[in-house]
Amino acid sequence: MTKANQLITILLFLSLAVCAQQDAQYTQFMYNKLNFNPAVAGSPESTLLQITARQQWLGLEEAPSSQLVSFNTPLTAAGTGVAARLSRVTIGLEQQYNVEASYAYRFAIGRGTRLGIGLSASARYFNIDYPNARPTQGGGVDMAIPGATESKVVPNFGAGLYLEGPNYYVGLSLPRLLESNIDLGDEVTIISREARHYYFMGGIKFALSEKLAIEPQILAKFVNGAPFDADFNVTAHIGQNLFTGMSYRLGGNGGGESASILAGLYLSEKLSMCMAYDLGLSDLKASQNGSIELVVAYSIGGRSAPGTVVDPRNL
Repeated sequence: MTKANQLITILLFLSLAVCAQQDAQYTQFMYNKLNFNPAVAGSPESTLLQITARQQWLGLEEAPSSQLVSFNTPLTAAGTGVAARLSRVTIGLEQQYNVEASYAYRFAIGRGTRLGIGLSASARYFNIDYPNARPTQGGGVDMAIPGATESKVVPNFGAGLYLEGPNYYVGLSLPRLLESNIDLGDEVTIISREARHYYFMGGIKFALSEKLAIEPQILAKFVNGAPFDADFNVTAHIGQNLFTGMSYRLGGNGGGESASILAGLYLSEKLSMCMAYDLGLSDLKASQNGSIELVVAYSIGGRSAPGTVVDPRNL
């Protein structure tokens, strides 16, 4: 294996062994709420199709890469709805595919405020392509490395709450309730399990003028046995068609894992896009050139009213 392969593989398996953060991370979490909370299903005013693509640690061979496609639509005027996600994550020799369906029941609890209760069912396919492992020296066969591709399908369930008002949102969720065995070998001793990830999300929008609004947002992540992790973002909505912001992610060696900038715009009444660039702050910063992430969203039925939490920019 190359040095990059060694580093990434070690990081991956160490994280699994200690039940650390296992979920793919997205800088634009505020536009990917469905990825963390099934109760977001049905929250947009019209059907929303979205694509997210992320390339992490540019310049580092075999670095993590992820793609996500989601569909979210309301079924009733109250916002009860369904959603579906399909994602792919690759890191080194490993590939993960995840398919998930969500349902949320939403009801009013006050003027302009709705509470959604969501459930999800998912299946993750793990695949490690051992035949493509490349030795760094000596060649030959390493008997400690399996000679064939190994794979596994793991089902799971999730639940969440999502409260939204005229200019704010708050969510709590547990996307995977089961701590399933994700070892690919036949060993009796279980080394790796899916860890329960608890998420808290929140944001509030302040209108400073008719053409400018500021929206601070947070995504906090709790995993048993792992350090506390959180993303912080401040987005400025400029006029009707532009938005830009900055983010910061905890982690790394004490100075944080990354700092990010993002910029987005509406290309039409129904189509929007946003690009983010992450500057690495961890010990890996000398070995990579940052990360990039693109989100493209298409709303079937028109854009939501500006300034509301069901605006596609806030999903």
